[in-house]
Amino acid sequence: MDMKTIRIITLSFMLLGIVLSAEAKGRTEYPRAEIKVGYNYHHLALRNDGEVLTLDYDYLLLANTECSKYYNRNNEYLDSLQSTPQGRKLHHQLISIGVEQYLKTGDDSAIPHKKGNLYVLKSHKDGITTVYDKYGLTEQGYYSEPFTEIEWTITDSVKDVLGYDCVMAETDYHGRHWSVWFAPDIPLQDGPWKFSGLPGLILEATDSSGQHRFTATGLEKSNMEMYPICQPEKYDKMNRRDMLKAYAAYLKGSEAYSRAMIMDTPDGSRHDMNAPAAPKANTQNIDFLETDYH
Repeated sequence: MDMKTIRIITLSFMLLGIVLSAEAKGRTEYPRAEIKVGYNYHHLALRNDGEVLTLDYDYLLLANTECSKYYNRNNEYLDSLQSTPQGRKLHHQLISIGVEQYLKTGDDSAIPHKKGNLYVLKSHKDGITTVYDKYGLTEQGYYSEPFTEIEWTITDSVKDVLGYDCVMAETDYHGRHWSVWFAPDIPLQDGPWKFSGLPGLILEATDSSGQHRFTATGLEKSNMEMYPICQPEKYDKMNRRDMLKAYAAYLKGSEAYSRAMIMDTPDGSRHDMNAPAAPKANTQNIDFLETDYH
């Protein structure tokens, strides 16, 4: 057994110790899901140079008749590590192992990294959706909105999704036109991202531009707890449009910020870089899930 394997096993036992310690102390019993649904979020995004990226993120929906949580498990794990001194130490060690592997093999998959930062919590009792996300390099925010902001038109179209007979519904929501497929045989008025309010679980959703698509990859009964957001005090309460505008401005200026950091280092030395190439035109109008912030 090589040293790298030994270190990974050791870190795993450290994490297990942290989890068991938290459980042993006792805590609040959080709401439990009735169903667990996996979704693939397939979407297009722009790099700073204007190149189009095709990205696939995995999300989970934990849901019951009263509430739900839509999130990425890897992101939640990394966020939870930042909430305790032991976790932060473990995260640093995991990064060190990942960087070591990258330097040896060129494979950066072992370096801990997040795919998006999104959490969506729905309260069916209150009819409110609360969204947590980032809007800058380290800045994080949240906002809430009523379910009534989504108005559905149910059509006569039907198709099979994951073995369920699904019905198509449509909506115009925050700048995009969406077509979704819901399963009346699964009587939960929920779905991926912010989608809810139909007489059945939404298993697929596509916007008319083809830039964003949510597809269920599997579902099963579950009694998993729906844990709250880690360190909610680190999220700023914001207006939805202002949050999207701030994130768009951050992405637009992030390359200039990175170049400045490289060219003017803290020790006073300077690393000259070639002038950046002009970004390609956004001919496909690639944008966020919501476009009404413009």
